[in-house]
Amino acid sequence: MISLADKLLTEIQALNKTPAEAWESVLSQKRFSSAVLSAAVLKLHNQKDYDNASEAIKAAIRHDQAQVWMYDVLALELKLANRPQKEIDRVLLSRIDFAAGDESQLLLTAAYMSRFEAYEQAINICKEAVKLNPTLPDTWAMARRTADRWQDVDAIIWSRIGTMNNVWGDNYEALHQEAETELRDLEATLTAAGNTAAASKVKEALIQGKIRDLRIRVVWSGDADLDLSVTTPHGNVCSYKSRRTVDGGMLIRESDGGKTSAKAGRHTEEFVCVEAASGEYKVKVRNIAGRVITGKAIVEVVRHENSDRQQSQSASINVGARNAELTVSLTNGRAAN
Repeated sequence: MISLADKLLTEIQALNKTPAEAWESVLSQKRFSSAVLSAAVLKLHNQKDYDNASEAIKAAIRHDQAQVWMYDVLALELKLANRPQKEIDRVLLSRIDFAAGDESQLLLTAAYMSRFEAYEQAINICKEAVKLNPTLPDTWAMARRTADRWQDVDAIIWSRIGTMNNVWGDNYEALHQEAETELRDLEATLTAAGNTAAASKVKEALIQGKIRDLRIRVVWSGDADLDLSVTTPHGNVCSYKSRRTVDGGMLIRESDGGKTSAKAGRHTEEFVCVEAASGEYKVKVRNIAGRVITGKAIVEVVRHENSDRQQSQSASINVGARNAELTVSLTNGRAAN
């Protein structure tokens, strides 16, 4: 069965015109889906017909059939066709205007670049998306897939450590463990291959990537709905209203009021800051509704978790009609104050 992309390419070839003229003739009169155009361009790319692929994309853009991925793929095709750098730079500037601040479009572009085996560009696009929203799981999933296809050690490290430090959804423990296991496997593979320098890089990245400067956990039993809020040394408040602060604090676990906990009668709210500023953190625990068994909750504090300076402590607090408040001090935080 001939695909729509094949039919399009056959039509272009039958015109017996230059690539620029042929694509102009067809795309000025017909519209094609992004999938058909990308498949046609990919076929031309695989045939190393970079000039033809470039003209296809340029005609699509001219005739209002542009997609964000086209700009990055066009820049790639122009580079392979040995076009002037100024022309390539103009294309990339146009993409910035076309897709400014749109993570989903950036991830779609990264996927297309990976299909064209432009893995370095795809990883760079993932890094752009991370700057817009570092906690988006889809970005890190794309980064991991791309890094694996590229088989670049630095990209694999970045994608796994980034996942461990930024993705804190409901299944974060399993996801973090998977990333750690993959890095340990990579270290073992590199060591077995005699690449001790790269293996050491992976090992050191994992050691540093597992450190969490500050973790604060509130644990209680009963049907009470407790809310944890933490005010950082910079005055930013991390709570259910704002689960992530600009200085890196995150509320990674929030109780639902004791109604659907997997552990009957035991509930948790948890704050973490991977790279925290030194100073005092104001902790507040508020009883919204319900009853805490014994009227007390446990506040667990871990400083410099997974490092040789790890310190753990816990304290019991009364949780009644009034808010419970305490101060947690941190020294030698890795973030700039």
